[in-house]
Parts: sequence; C-alpha cells; structure tokens
Amino acid sequence: MQLPRLLMFLLAAVMIILAGCQTSSEPPVVAVRPTDSPERAAMIAADQNLVTGQTVYNLRCAHCHGYAGEGQLLSTVPNTEQLGLHTVPPHDATGHTWQHPSQLIELVVLNGIQNPLEHYPMPPFEGVVTETEIDQLIAYMSLWWTDDQRAWQAQVTQRRAELDAEYEVNGK
Repeated sequence: MQLPRLLMFLLAAVMIILAGCQTSSEPPVVAVRPTDSPERAAMIAADQNLVTGQTVYNLRCAHCHGYAGEGQLLSTVPNTEQLGLHTVPPHDATGHTWQHPSQLIELVVLNGIQNPLEHYPMPPFEGVVTETEIDQLIAYMSLWWTDDQRAWQAQVTQRRAELDAEYEVNGK
C-alpha cells in the first residue's frame, strides 16, 4: 500500500514541476474581459493619436468587433459555429490580435479577410483609412491588452520588421 501512494505523490510532484515549465515566453491569454477605466479614458483624451484611433475603431470596426473590443455578439455565435465558420474575433486581451505583428494587422485592415460564404467577411479598407490611421487604431486597441501582451506585440512587430528588412536586402 505504501509504494502506490509514494508513486502517486512522485507523479503528482513531477506534473506540478512540468506544469511550471514554459516552452514559450508568450503571455497567456487573459480569461476575463478588461473594463474601461477612468485612467484609460484619460489616456485617450490626452493623446490626439488615441482619439483618432478610437474614432476610426468606432466608425470602421466596432459594429463587428464590439465597442469594447469584445468580438462578435454572443447571441450570434451559435449560428456562426453551426455553419462551421469562424466567429468575429475580439481585439481585447481575451482575443489574439496582440499576438500578431502590426505589419500583419495593417495588411488585414487594408486587404480585408474574404470568407467564401460571405458570412461575416471583413471588407478591405484600402483607400478608406490611411497607414497613419491604422497605426493610431492599433495603438488604441492596444490599450485593451495587458502590459505583457503589449510587450509581446512590440517584440513580434520588431522581429517582423527585421525579417522584412532582411528579405528585402537578400531578395533583391
């Protein structure tokens, strides 16, 4: 009887230790939705770039992605999933936007995402918004992310810029 308990204890200890080991420095996805705070509102009001980013977001993005970045309305998700389609992603800390470099976010905004069934396609905004407005939009959305998520997004954006520069030099 003693040996199985000892083995169970050792197995549990190893599992706990392994669970603490991470193979990536990527921050975890946040399980709760952040809420607007007076500090966030003050930051936006004090920075014209963030005001413009908020205006662009509210005008071009919020009707699908939610005014608080929460993504597709929960009441419409079952229908979308029954059709076997992807839901409209949130841009807040619970989503995955922060995992992508700014260069990719810009391409998505400019070119859109076409869905072959035309169910929740994202239209292209090329000629509608400028690159500067996209930068302001990303800066605004990043206020929904955690400090770790913003740092990660800055890191992948920098790495993408390095790879783009390397490809341009070696590719031509």
